[in-house]
Amino acid sequence: MSVSVINGDETMYDLVIENGFVIDPYEKIEEKKTIAIKDGYIVPYKVNIDAIYKIDASGKYVFPGFIDFHTHVYQASTLAVNPDLLFPYGVTTVVDQGTAGYINFEDFYCNEIVSKTMRIKSFVNIYPIGQPGGNIEECLDPNIFNENQLANIICKYKNNIIGIKIRFSKNTVGDFGIEPLQKTLNIAEKLKVPVCVHTTNPPIATEKLVSMLRKGDIYCHVFQGNGNTIINSNSVVKKEFWEAKKKGIIFDAANGRLNFSYDVAQSALAEKFFPDIISTDLTSVSFNTPGVSMVKNLPFVMSKYLSLGVPLNSVIQSVTEIPARLMGMENIIGTLKEGAQADVCICEIKSTLHSFADACGKEKKGDIYLSPEATILNGKILYLNENI
Repeated sequence: MSVSVINGDETMYDLVIENGFVIDPYEKIEEKKTIAIKDGYIVPYKVNIDAIYKIDASGKYVFPGFIDFHTHVYQASTLAVNPDLLFPYGVTTVVDQGTAGYINFEDFYCNEIVSKTMRIKSFVNIYPIGQPGGNIEECLDPNIFNENQLANIICKYKNNIIGIKIRFSKNTVGDFGIEPLQKTLNIAEKLKVPVCVHTTNPPIATEKLVSMLRKGDIYCHVFQGNGNTIINSNSVVKKEFWEAKKKGIIFDAANGRLNFSYDVAQSALAEKFFPDIISTDLTSVSFNTPGVSMVKNLPFVMSKYLSLGVPLNSVIQSVTEIPARLMGMENIIGTLKEGAQADVCICEIKSTLHSFADACGKEKKGDIYLSPEATILNGKILYLNENI
C-alpha cells in the first residue's frame, strides 16, 4: 500500500482509497471498489476528479471503521485505557460500558469525552459511582438506586448515553437476588433505554436471566464459562437463548480477561450461535498484554473468532453495522455508504500463527490475523503503517 500527495484545490477529493477490496455488511458490498472522501464524509467517486491524497490499497481490505462496543475509558477508574491509543487497531468509535455511574458521569463527559479525539458513547452504571477499579466492587443494593438522578443524567446527556449497565454477578449482587436486575429493567423501561447486563457467574439460572430481558437489551459476555452459562450439560445451547435471539436480545462477546471460555464458545459456534457483537471489554490490565492473551486489542479478538470459524463478513458486521444501529447511528457510522462519516479501516489479513487463550488458561492457535494498516476518522488519517 502506498500514499501519494497531489497539490489540490476545493474541487478535489480530500482522499481516495484505490484498489482495495471493500467489505461493508450494511451496504451488502464485497468487491473491489474506490472510496472517495470529502469534508469528512464518504462521497460518490468520479474518475475525472482528482484527490489531494491517494492511498493504493492493493492487496488490502477496506472496512468501515471498527466500533469497540465494550471498553472502559473513564480515566478516574484504575480500569481505564486511553481511547486515543486505539487508532492503530482500526478503532474509530468506542462505547464505555458503565465505568461511570450517574454520580460521576458528568465528570467523565466534561473532562474526558469532549476532549478526546476518539468518538465515545456511553452506558451509565446503575451503581452510583460506576466501576472505580482498585478491587472495589459495586454493591447492588436496589435501595440505593436513585431513579431521579439517573433519569436526569440520561436526559441531560441523551446524545451520548445509550443505556444502563449492570454487573449482575454473585459477587456484586450478594443477598439481593433478582431484585437489582428487575429494578434496573423497570427503570430502563420508564426511560426507554436498553440495559447491558454483565452475566459472568450470574446469581440465577441463565435461562431465567435471559427471559427477563427485553428486545434490544444486551446479554454481555455470552461465552463466559463461570457458573451458569448459555450451554446445557450436553454442551448444547439452551433453547431459551435461541428464543431470545428471535426476540431481539443482543449477545455481545465482550471477551475481557475473565469472560471467555473455549468450551462454551466452541459448542455455541458449532451450532451457528454467533455473537451479534464482538468487543474487547478492554481495560488497563488487558490492553496489549505480552505473550499469549485473551484480549490485547479489538483486531486480536476478531482474529480469534475468525480462527474459530466465524465468517469474515459476520465478524466485520459485529464491529460495524450492528453496534452502529444499537448506538442510534445507523447510516452515520459503521458503513462506507455515500453520506456516512468517513470512518475507515484499511487492513491486511495475514496468514501468521497466533495463540489465543481463554479465562481457564486453555490455549488455541489460529493462522488468520487482522492487521490494520491505516485508520481514518471523519476523513482524517489518524494512523498509517510506517511501511506505507
